[in-house]
Amino acid sequence: MYLDIIWKALLGGLIIGIVSTVAQKNATFGAVIMGIPMVSFITLIIMYYTGVDYQTFKTFSYQTVYFVGLSLIFFPLFATGFLYFNFWIALIGSAGITSILFLILYRFIS
Repeated sequence: MYLDIIWKALLGGLIIGIVSTVAQKNATFGAVIMGIPMVSFITLIIMYYTGVDYQTFKTFSYQTVYFVGLSLIFFPLFATGFLYFNFWIALIGSAGITSILFLILYRFIS
């Protein structure tokens, strides 16, 4: 179990490292890499190999669409906030607003 968690954490860290390094050199290419649902692909593969049932895959897939769609609000909020406030306030404020919207959506679909 612990080895499984460590493997997943290393893989996730590798993806974050690649995206952040590429984005420093070429912001557009970094955004393209981040826009590809790489984490979703990897998650689905891991779920498949651990024997998750079809209903869980179905629920995961549909709810991922809802939350990904809603999470897109974060980026323009952050970019606009960063124009008027410092980085941390823009980041935390955008994450806070997005989190509140996530909570509303979660309660709506539950």
